[in-house]
Amino acid sequence: MSNLDFVNMHRYQAIEQIVYQKVKEWKPNTIIELGHGSGALTVAMGLALKEVNPQGKIYSYDINGTSSYSVSGATSNPIENIEKRELNKFVEFIEGDVFNTWVNKPFPFDLLVIDIDNTWNLLYDIIVGNEFIKNEIKKGAKVLIEGGDPNHPRINQETLDFFNISFGETIFKTQYLDGSGRTSISILEL
Repeated sequence: MSNLDFVNMHRYQAIEQIVYQKVKEWKPNTIIELGHGSGALTVAMGLALKEVNPQGKIYSYDINGTSSYSVSGATSNPIENIEKRELNKFVEFIEGDVFNTWVNKPFPFDLLVIDIDNTWNLLYDIIVGNEFIKNEIKKGAKVLIEGGDPNHPRINQETLDFFNISFGETIFKTQYLDGSGRTSISILEL
């Protein structure tokens, strides 16, 4: 895996590798990505699709479109990252609010990746608030979310326990995979 051309921006290296491995394992046909920033995870998913499912497609939604993304002084552009790796055929970028562009008009998917300043309430609105999306997950679609590390400010086990208690039942379960703080990734289950 070390010879793969990941974006490697900031602290994303660990989660790029995890996402790449999960896509190889799950072999999704249709990936919905809500929030792409620099395109680092988009690239990781595209590289995996290229290996295991050349017919697969990533629909990547972001309110900032394909503008360059800056973090810790480094700047990266999602379109340039995709084109540099010749992954264009795997990715369609869609600009706009994720609720207006996809959540309110969803279509079938095998993998949903959510990285939009996640909160449990936001995840609830996307996943439980839309019957179609919830049913796709119940039928077997996988969900990866940004967050899960104990040091993540909003998405961690303590805040999830509080969220679930507030409903009087378990709404979500997570499996933390890797990363640190805000740059972490988990599997989300209903």
